[in-house]
Amino acid sequence: MAKTQRSGAVMNQVARQVKKAGGVVAKAKASRPVRKVQVTLGDLIAAAFDVAGETKAAAKLVSSRAMSQATGTHIVVVA
Repeated sequence: MAKTQRSGAVMNQVARQVKKAGGVVAKAKASRPVRKVQVTLGDLIAAAFDVAGETKAAAKLVSSRAMSQATGTHIVVVA
């Protein structure tokens, strides 16, 4: 099972070892943490409508599992 990160939690940067050709071990830096962005529900719906173009498709996109994982909350659209 994959480990998940809770919203608001910060992951520590850790250097990892990378093997180069010839068996030499080098240190590679982990990527920088992503900057948090405050987005309102209206902004999400407007962006989904711009992408999808139709009301039903925008509602499906906003209430999708991927959007729930990205925002950390489950959005339910009642029509």
